[in-house]
Amino acid sequence: MRQVPVVVCTATCTFAGHAYRLQQQRLLDALNKKPLRVGRDFVPLTEVELLFPDGRRAHRASTYVRKANILFVAEGGQLQREAADAAERRSAAVVRKKKPIAAEVHMPLYVIAGEMHGEMWQELMDTLDGDETFIPLTNVEISPALATGESRFSFVAVNKNQITYVGETSD
Repeated sequence: MRQVPVVVCTATCTFAGHAYRLQQQRLLDALNKKPLRVGRDFVPLTEVELLFPDGRRAHRASTYVRKANILFVAEGGQLQREAADAAERRSAAVVRKKKPIAAEVHMPLYVIAGEMHGEMWQELMDTLDGDETFIPLTNVEISPALATGESRFSFVAVNKNQITYVGETSD
C-alpha cells in the first residue's frame, strides 16, 4: 500500500490526512473501486486533522469517511512535490492520450475550476455521464479556499453525485 496526502471535503468537515492506494494504482481508481478496492463505502484516512466550519480542530490517528458524503478529494496540494508527480507519471505502465476540457464544477460550498480529461472523442457530457462516481480534474483552483488554507491542487477527484452543475469554460 502507498500512502497519499489528501484533503477530503464534505459539507460538514474537512479532513487533512493520508489515504491509501495499491502501489501501482491511482487514487482515482482506489476511490472508484478499480481494479481492487481499498475501501468499498468508506475512505480510510490516517494521521487526520479534522477542520470544522466553526473553526474547531481535532486530530485522529485514523478515521473513515463515507464516500457518498464526500464532495471531493484533493491529492497533495501546494506542498506536493512537482518532481515526484512527474516521475510517477513517467513510470506509468500504460499512458492513454486524453483530451483536456476546461470546466467549472459547482457544488454545495465550492466552485472547482480545472481540466476534465476524457477520451479524444469525448465531449464534456460524455465524461460526466460515465459510470464512475469520482471524476478527475487537474490543474485545479478551488473557491473559496479550503479550511487548510489551500486553493490550488494538481489533482482533485470530484464526487459527481454531489455536483449541482458543470459549465465548460473557454480557458
